[in-house]
Amino acid sequence: MMDPMGEMADLTGLAGEERRPSAGTALAIAGVLLGTLLQAIDGSVVNVAVPQIQRQLGGPLAVVGWVVTGYAVASLVAMPLCAGLAARVGMRAFFLAQVAAFTAASVGCGFARTAPALIAFRIVQGLAAGGLLPLSQGILMSLFSRERRSSAVALVGFAAVLGPLLGPPLGGFLTDRFGWPSIFFINAPLGLVSFWLIARHLQFEDRQRREPLDLGGAGFLAGAVVSLQLGCAHDPIFLVPAVLLAALFVIRERRARAPTVDLTVLRHRPLSGTLIAAPLYGFALYASLFLAPLLLERRLGLSAAQAGLAMAAGAVAGGAFILGARPLLARVSAHTLNAAGALLFAASMLLLARLAFLSAGDIYLPQILRGAGTGLLYVGMNGFAFEDMPDEEVATSASLFYLLRQLGGSAGVALCALALDRLGDAQMPATFAALALAAPLALVPMAVARRERRFAPPEADAA
Repeated sequence: MMDPMGEMADLTGLAGEERRPSAGTALAIAGVLLGTLLQAIDGSVVNVAVPQIQRQLGGPLAVVGWVVTGYAVASLVAMPLCAGLAARVGMRAFFLAQVAAFTAASVGCGFARTAPALIAFRIVQGLAAGGLLPLSQGILMSLFSRERRSSAVALVGFAAVLGPLLGPPLGGFLTDRFGWPSIFFINAPLGLVSFWLIARHLQFEDRQRREPLDLGGAGFLAGAVVSLQLGCAHDPIFLVPAVLLAALFVIRERRARAPTVDLTVLRHRPLSGTLIAAPLYGFALYASLFLAPLLLERRLGLSAAQAGLAMAAGAVAGGAFILGARPLLARVSAHTLNAAGALLFAASMLLLARLAFLSAGDIYLPQILRGAGTGLLYVGMNGFAFEDMPDEEVATSASLFYLLRQLGGSAGVALCALALDRLGDAQMPATFAALALAAPLALVPMAVARRERRFAPPEADAA
């Protein structure tokens, strides 16, 4: 069974193991990471601007919320296709095309003057962004020796988590100072810098594959993702085709010669448990990032910049724990980090529920606890899932983690927007209180996988 995400590993194995670092390589790495960080930030940079966008463009929150969720869903649809497409046209060329399309769509978002136009450009932006995260991991792995490839994974993971943490404060500052279109226009010069650095300095041999891509499996997956989003945001009846299409996707992928996603990696118990937990983690992360600015701006009357500054406290706390991932995992078990992260996140949601109920209180402590909690969970979940993962299966496994994390996040944002539209801001305390359960629940499948692995025979994982 062939694996398009494994194709990425084939492409990344082309670099010589004895390659010495150079200024050109460093600039290429900077260009790739800049593209990755831009797509990660754009998943949440719009959150604090949603109230202003709604006032200027009009429409109910459930519709304007698609400015956020449309991007996430489009990214999810594109993500499983990127490795297979890159293997057929060349990873470098495909990544450059993705950066160019992302930059052009960002400019289109800035010039949009109606909600449907903005949503349409955000969907195009999301389709371009979908390949940047998994492909960047593959490209960076090609620029490091085999002994240092864990550093490549860590760099991409840091950019992926730092994006949603830095997005709100950056979006708040730009929205208040220059208006909401500026959060998209700023991507233009940064995207051009990323494109130039990669085009000029990223050099490695691309081998192209000629096997046909499993477009049928990709179609089932895309249909399942869109149906799930529609079911969460509009009508539960769409959950029926979502389940049916997901089942057809699994059946097809298990039989396809060149599957869109190689599901054989699920034989690793820690990964399986983490993948079940990933949607809950994404639900908690993105829903809290969507709701917190609404609480700070609509309930407490803060400006977008003030709300972004409060959320920056969470960015600092989360970034500190992610940067300290290696020392943390060397001294503390992944299971303990997950438990501590879930506890801190739950405490932050309860504090935000109290803040929403009283419309007064400390706005910084909940954000610090939220950032610390999500940072610890990210480190712990990755440490648990990839501890004994073979190098050739890391790309596929990581793409599944990001896919399910974002899928849970997009569902969380849609459900929260729908709840506030139908029930009003008065239900915000209850919504935050409900989110307090998401992170602790994510520990359950990982605990089960840990127990099964402990009592499994030594050869079980290799079967």
